[in-house]
Amino acid sequence: MHPRYFLVASAALAAAPAFANQLAVEVTGISDVRGTLMVAVYDSSETFDGEGKPVAAKRAEVGAGTVVVTFDELAPGEHAVKLYHDANGNGELDRNMLGLPSEGYGFSNNGGRYGPPPFEEARFTVDGDTRISIRLR
Repeated sequence: MHPRYFLVASAALAAAPAFANQLAVEVTGISDVRGTLMVAVYDSSETFDGEGKPVAAKRAEVGAGTVVVTFDELAPGEHAVKLYHDANGNGELDRNMLGLPSEGYGFSNNGGRYGPPPFEEARFTVDGDTRISIRLR
């Protein structure tokens, strides 16, 4: 390889972001195959615990049993996932008259038995390719 091309290629690789991390979120416990899964990835307690914007979000078609949603090029570090099954396609997590979710939902580490868990309970480390499993409630 000509030295000039090598230098250009080296500079291009050095300028590329260091986000070679892929997160695979395996969602289990799906009983209703209508609608979509809404999956969001957060990287701080401020955004996860509040109404902050996720670092990545995807909508995925629902299938019977298990669905895997992948996120490419996440920054390494601590992350947490929130998701819900939008069975009726209205774009929000429906609730009953008591305010409890009437559609499936879940969090990383399967936290939040009596409400949403704090970031500290739901967080996990992304360092390289990472796979987590969340069971719908």
